[in-house]
Amino acid sequence: MLEVQNYSLMTHPVRFDPRRASLRTYLYPAARNLAFKRFRDLGGEVPLGDRNNANSQKSTEPLHALLAEELSAEIQKAIAQLAPLQREVVILFEYEDQTLADVAAIVGADVGTVKSRLRRARERLRRDLAPYFNGGSGASKQESGHEQ
Repeated sequence: MLEVQNYSLMTHPVRFDPRRASLRTYLYPAARNLAFKRFRDLGGEVPLGDRNNANSQKSTEPLHALLAEELSAEIQKAIAQLAPLQREVVILFEYEDQTLADVAAIVGADVGTVKSRLRRARERLRRDLAPYFNGGSGASKQESGHEQ
């Protein structure tokens, strides 16, 4: 992100107007554009890497730690399989703690579009990760016709 800050602010300092948006909102589209450029240059996707939450409570029980690590890996895989525009809003909203308005400004879409992408992404994640949260049945309660 530091490279983006230096590039964007040093080459075009007059483009940033603190009355229009925060510095963070200004820099994310620049980072996004550079990431897309790198994506095109490399000809493929780059893994998200280890996104472990530093604030998460560490368990001393080995089995619990192993299961948590496995679940984390499955969540990362499921997010990586989302369509790029859906993945982008999930990461910005859920992991980067951006507001819907900030995400909309970053991706260059209106808030309604961001909400729609986020809803579709969450539905796909819910479906793909159902075996891990529904006792391994592989089907949600709605899909099996047993709503509560």
